[in-house]
Amino acid sequence: MPTRRQFLGELLAGGAAMLPACGAPAPARQNKGGRPDFYWGVGIENTWMVQADPSKDGQRRALDELSLTGHYDRWREDLALAADLGVNSIRYSMPWHRAEPSPGVYDWSWLDGPLQLLDERGVIPILDLLHYGTPAWMGDGIGDPRFVDAFTAYASRTAEHVKGLVTHFTAVNEPAVSAALCGAGGVWPPYENSRVSWAALGVRIARAMVLATGELRSALPDAFIVSADPINWLLGDKLLSTASLDADALEDIRAAAGSFPACLAYGRVAPGHPLADFLVSLGVAESDLQWLVAHAALPDVVGYNHYPDIVDFPNGPDFTRHGSVPLEQAALEASQQVEEGLRRAQAYFGLPIYLTETSAGLSGEARAAYATAIGDMVDRLLADGVPLVGVNWWPLFEAVQWSYRENPSRPLADFITPGAWNNGLYDLDASLSRVETPAAAAFRAVIARG
Repeated sequence: MPTRRQFLGELLAGGAAMLPACGAPAPARQNKGGRPDFYWGVGIENTWMVQADPSKDGQRRALDELSLTGHYDRWREDLALAADLGVNSIRYSMPWHRAEPSPGVYDWSWLDGPLQLLDERGVIPILDLLHYGTPAWMGDGIGDPRFVDAFTAYASRTAEHVKGLVTHFTAVNEPAVSAALCGAGGVWPPYENSRVSWAALGVRIARAMVLATGELRSALPDAFIVSADPINWLLGDKLLSTASLDADALEDIRAAAGSFPACLAYGRVAPGHPLADFLVSLGVAESDLQWLVAHAALPDVVGYNHYPDIVDFPNGPDFTRHGSVPLEQAALEASQQVEEGLRRAQAYFGLPIYLTETSAGLSGEARAAYATAIGDMVDRLLADGVPLVGVNWWPLFEAVQWSYRENPSRPLADFITPGAWNNGLYDLDASLSRVETPAAAAFRAVIARG
């Protein structure tokens, strides 16, 4: 059964194959700003990719995770499951295609109930504005000429609507994945597959991130921006000449290329930087790069997403390696890989770091061992003075594999399967009921120990 691993290919595992040659709140102390000293949270998978016009999208069908998993109807149950873990935060979203069903017409009516319940339970929502997809009326997705302006307006209107209930936002979730799958892999609209389109779409995404972040901060002076960026640490070696670089320059190249296009939005790549020169060689205007440096919009916290089963064990079923090593040892080694990535990302961006997405393990027992290992990792990082501010387990419950969109003749049940990123604290059964796994108790225990 195809999983997200097959969609991402080597994007997060280090290759360039997709770039062809051309509950009750946790007992955390609160600081004076009303934010917890440490964010213990979960996320509900909410990817949407709803373009389904046969003339452009072929036989592909709409993908809306919140619909397919029944969350639009089960949100009370799902948010109660999250709160009862003891989390104090949740990464959450109102899919843009529902919030703006036609250009300039907004409808947040579904979102109001969940936000009110989270407020009552003392759980901080970190609201995604863009989780890959756009409204269906934007036929080419992020490649649509209206994208940047429409997204900027949407950010402004959303901020105004949720004022008083939301202060935490992620403007664009995993911009690197959007640039790759839309611009280099031909998987999502506008179905491009070249380095030129990868570069061009990446610059558009970076501009949208900057403008949307500005709108959020303008509308809400207390807006707190948490990014969500995977980093492909080996992509720079595949794309650029690095043989003559010293260690510091090499690390800069790896972090910049691996975090593209977020690195542009955060002002890390000025004209003359090797990545900037590479982008210019692909047709990016130097003036666009100069604009991004001049208007850079850093997040308050850099979110780093890391799934050991995808990133560190791309050719195996999961981090357990078929049980060839004791489970606790395998979990420790997986957490050490995540720890290294967190340290490198924090050093590059120079900001507090947040493990905004992680999970691992096909079985509930493996996930439980990994959850415990992540708790130990937090202790190590904090003891070393690393400014780690939070951890999110993603997802709270199993989601539908993205390949559902590509296989319209197959039933939904075929696409509810664990693996790669889809290692929920709760499984889904045939009726979409949430079934607790041992990982839920393990994660609850990690949170409870502080």
